[in-house]
Amino acid sequence: LCTVSKLSFLILALTILQAQAKVVEYDLAIAEEKMAPAGKTIKVLAINGAIPGPILRFNEGDVAKIRVHNHLKKETTSVHWHGLLLPNREDGVPYLTTPPIHPGETYTYEFPLIHSGTYWYHSHTGLQEQRGIYGSIVVEPKDGEPVHADREHVLVISDWTNENPDEVMRTLMPVS
Repeated sequence: LCTVSKLSFLILALTILQAQAKVVEYDLAIAEEKMAPAGKTIKVLAINGAIPGPILRFNEGDVAKIRVHNHLKKETTSVHWHGLLLPNREDGVPYLTTPPIHPGETYTYEFPLIHSGTYWYHSHTGLQEQRGIYGSIVVEPKDGEPVHADREHVLVISDWTNENPDEVMRTLMPVS
């Protein structure tokens, strides 16, 4: 019973904090595009027309409200918020924690940002991450950066192949 009371108190405290926090909103549109990330124009998946997707910036204590619009014609999609401590239902793993986002639909993720740092987001649907669905998240510390810098750069490093990621995965799997 004591654990249940502590959990109830924690949920109540987070709800109160969320009600008082600044809500920072983003819209992420996932769509098929033609780009040349490795020099040859191919079909890719992009967020807001770019690979990687936009940097999502917050302050510790904010509430993230992120609408993910699936503009794909035939594929479901998802977004997982890698490294962020958040409610399980907002984790973005389709069929496990969050429903998949069907073609033409929008899913709104909403969660408090309770710790600072630099993280990333990516699709957890098939191999969509390898096709371009990823980006970075920056959560500034509540009391500001402990060390002043003249400028900041977020560096996202990824590899790319013009081959179909499903074919790459097939050739990596052992034949039994």
